[in-house]
Amino acid sequence: MTTSSPEQAEFAHVTVLRDAVTAAVVAAAAARETVRVVDCTLGGGGHSEAILLALPHVEVIGLDRDPAAIAAASVRLAPFGARFRAVHTPFGALAAVLADLQIPDVTSIIADLGVSSHQFDTAARGFSLRHDGPLDMRMDPSRGLTLAQRLEAVSLEDLADILYEYGDIRRSIGTARIVLQSVQEGADTTAKLAQRLAARLPRDRNVHPATLVFQALRIWVNDELGELEALLRDAPGQLQPGGVLAVISFHSGEDRLVKQMMRAQAPKKYGEFMRGKPQAAGDEEVRDNPRARSARLRLLWRNRPGTPLDVADGDED
Repeated sequence: MTTSSPEQAEFAHVTVLRDAVTAAVVAAAAARETVRVVDCTLGGGGHSEAILLALPHVEVIGLDRDPAAIAAASVRLAPFGARFRAVHTPFGALAAVLADLQIPDVTSIIADLGVSSHQFDTAARGFSLRHDGPLDMRMDPSRGLTLAQRLEAVSLEDLADILYEYGDIRRSIGTARIVLQSVQEGADTTAKLAQRLAARLPRDRNVHPATLVFQALRIWVNDELGELEALLRDAPGQLQPGGVLAVISFHSGEDRLVKQMMRAQAPKKYGEFMRGKPQAAGDEEVRDNPRARSARLRLLWRNRPGTPLDVADGDED
């Protein structure tokens, strides 16, 4: 866990649900003299920039496990000076970061769980079906095992469980066998693996046959749900009374986990989980950024001590 130094980097990414997230942060900041916000998924700095512009007295701490994101956002947000600082770390380490910085609590915590456009579009990162690259998929290429290294050691049964849990792949044993056989037979890049999967899996006119497989493998390599569980467990306790936790998810497994953990946290001691359907991107935003189509925003507000909860009885989704 190290504080970054600014350096130039190209990091193309379109910020999803920027206005909705900023509005929640601004509401939590009302009537406060000191406002601190943690952007747990700094990325290209879009959410942080919007918050820094909206609140002249805010301090933003940006976390990201991707060194390229830290570098790019540090350049983009340099004009805000000491109001912004970046920390190279996965967001599951939120509590440790705040303890290290000696910050007891913050006004808002935000997280955008989507993979950045930069990661998908940079072939060398090994995320993409469209751009041929190594079997890597690490969000932090400076640490951890690559996808290729993990596939060398995983059993058929464990890989099947991974594909079923993280990709909702029903015929997971057969699909796992295809993945392992393909790698053993020389599919050592993303394009080669995608081609082998496309040749042997059922086709869909709108979705590449390897899409869910690649999603599951990426989640596994980066322990994304483990990191998310740590964030959702620790974040509410880091909020000031009246503060907000805002989480954007992009697939059903993530959103289900966010909903369940927020719902479980709310009645215990932390506050009000905004039930009902999560907020989605509008038609105009989806037209401008098709990747926003699957984005879902959920909020958990930490109530002031003694404030009764006002939560709807039902959950529509």
